[in-house]
Amino acid sequence: MPTNPQLTVKKNLRILVVDDNRAIHDDFRKILCPSNTTGKALDATEAMLFGSATVAVPQTQFEVDSAYQGQDAVKMVQKALGEGRPYAMAFVDIRMPPGWDGIETTQRIWELDRNLQVVICTAYSDYSWGEMFAILGHSDGLLILKKPFDTVEALQFAHALTEKRWLQQQSQRQMEELERMVVQRTNELQHTNEALHAEVIEHTRAEEELQSKTAFLVAQVNCSLDGILVVDKQGKKTLQNQRMTDMFKMPKAVADDCDDATQLRWVTEMIKNREQFVEKVRHLYAHPDEVSRDEIDLNDGTILDRYSAPVVGKDGEYYGRIWTFRDITERRQFEARLFQSQKLETVGKLAGGIAHEFNSILTAIMGQSELLLGDLPPASPLIENVNEINTAAGRAATLTRQLLAYGRKQFLQTEVLDLNRVIAGMKDMLPHLMGDTVDTHIAPGPGLQAVQADAGQVEQVIMNMAINAREAMPHGGKLTVETANISFDLESVGRYPELKPGNYVMLAITDTGAGMSDEVKARAFEPFFTTKGLGGGTGLGLSTCYGIVKQSGGHVSVYSEKDRGTTFKVYLPQIGHQEKAPAPRLDAPGLPRGAETILLVEDDPALREMATSLLRRLGYTVLAAANGVEALGLGQHPETGHVERVQALYPQTRILFTSAYTETAMLHQGALNKGFLILQKPFTPSGLAHKLREVLDQPAATAPDLRPDLDGLARSEL
Repeated sequence: MPTNPQLTVKKNLRILVVDDNRAIHDDFRKILCPSNTTGKALDATEAMLFGSATVAVPQTQFEVDSAYQGQDAVKMVQKALGEGRPYAMAFVDIRMPPGWDGIETTQRIWELDRNLQVVICTAYSDYSWGEMFAILGHSDGLLILKKPFDTVEALQFAHALTEKRWLQQQSQRQMEELERMVVQRTNELQHTNEALHAEVIEHTRAEEELQSKTAFLVAQVNCSLDGILVVDKQGKKTLQNQRMTDMFKMPKAVADDCDDATQLRWVTEMIKNREQFVEKVRHLYAHPDEVSRDEIDLNDGTILDRYSAPVVGKDGEYYGRIWTFRDITERRQFEARLFQSQKLETVGKLAGGIAHEFNSILTAIMGQSELLLGDLPPASPLIENVNEINTAAGRAATLTRQLLAYGRKQFLQTEVLDLNRVIAGMKDMLPHLMGDTVDTHIAPGPGLQAVQADAGQVEQVIMNMAINAREAMPHGGKLTVETANISFDLESVGRYPELKPGNYVMLAITDTGAGMSDEVKARAFEPFFTTKGLGGGTGLGLSTCYGIVKQSGGHVSVYSEKDRGTTFKVYLPQIGHQEKAPAPRLDAPGLPRGAETILLVEDDPALREMATSLLRRLGYTVLAAANGVEALGLGQHPETGHVERVQALYPQTRILFTSAYTETAMLHQGALNKGFLILQKPFTPSGLAHKLREVLDQPAATAPDLRPDLDGLARSEL
């Protein structure tokens, strides 16, 4: 028994008697809660039974509660537990009509308190001993008391079972105390070990500061997404991660050379402003205490955030320099798109406000001219002047309506709309509008969902974009108008600030015209911006489309390449609750995996990095390239001039195209042969993983496979 008083548990003397006979309750109270007279009688009984008073059972005042049915007993047990004063044991009668019998009552009690000791009181053989334990399954906490029971026997049961419960509690308290002591001792040992470990570290500080710094950097550098290079004070490389090698596409010989000058020459060839970069590097090596940060542009369009700082020990001694390079191309592109969006938003508000005020002025001009026209005699030479005023005011009113559309201040008559019906209604008008030299193709998407929009305004958007396409194809071409259901998750909308995750209906208009430069694309939706000469147009066509789409709660984007054509995509929210899709993990276990070798050709560095990382996590061997020439070099076929020739030479090589153009438009315009699969941008990691397996799992070609290690070819834009 524990000697520590804090570990001693007060004995629980609470007993519950469950019997439908009130006389039984009185008997138990006389036995368990004896008065002085009753106590003497019990002493006499004990002396008679045992022959000596020295073996008498100690007289203890138990706390007895009565329940006359099993349901009442369960409620009392539950209440006692809630009050923190549970019963130590219970005497339960086997028969208690009309309610539960003793077995079911015991079952219900044990569902609440498994530690409660139970004595079944019975005068009948309703259940055998084996049947009771088979039903209750808890023989350690169950005893049988045959009726009529002996007073001393009942009293001994009460003493023994309350003592047993007390000993269990004492044992549990001791175990808890032992566990606490073990935890405490473990913590003490851990603190001691930490102190010893700190002493060991302190003793090893005699080593050179540079070595300790380098050891720390190795663990950090290898898991960094930044390119990291560390050189000593003689300019020799001491540490470089794989990301640095990949970022600058270093051959193994350059990456393994410990002379930083060799690597500097290689890196310099990839930078646009080489002289400025080299001058900065030389300046930093000449000023070892200087910290520097700037941005550098690579020839392939990648933008790097370059940071350099000296490695200095606590003693102030200079040990070398660290260089880090972070790819911020996608961030800069995102910021540019966000800035353009904010600029369009600001200009739209300004244009809408001006147009609103200008409408009032035009109303006065047109009203006064009509009044003046009515006052003039029929033969007045001023009538012609008034008519010219009205005509000019009418043109100004048209311009004002376009400005209001761009500023999203026009009145829209929205309705539940099927865009397939809208484009079907324009099937005859569009070819007439485009002329005989333009082949017009309309492709309604299957199972298209409805949107909430103004049908007339949607038709105006299509007309304006079609006119823009016609002017981009003065010598003819192809126009494709199509629809589709589109879903965006957090990953796929990350590059578009205004677009939110959810379900949309896409309206795409694609032409094979001259395309746009990056500068023109950046200003395509600005009001009054036009590439035409003086008097060639107001520059409000696309800005009007922008305003209509934004006022309808949608988004519009443009993708274009010089001499390749342009695609405008309008996204309108599907009717219904828009739930945000969760961001998928790149290493999601549900994505299909593979072990093939993939040649990935993508000119966008951020997208190339994402796709490479995803495919490698899914088990593929990835050869990444920024363009076709580089891809053919990776494939060890410099003599071939085009990706198409790779398939001609090796028919079993599978090809998956990715493009911001739609598949329908590319098929209609002859840029993609039937049988090839295309993954439309923007795409999600899940979409890429499934589409790639779809390509790779196609039936094998009949021609012999001359390149068994090149099972997949992913290509960027057509």
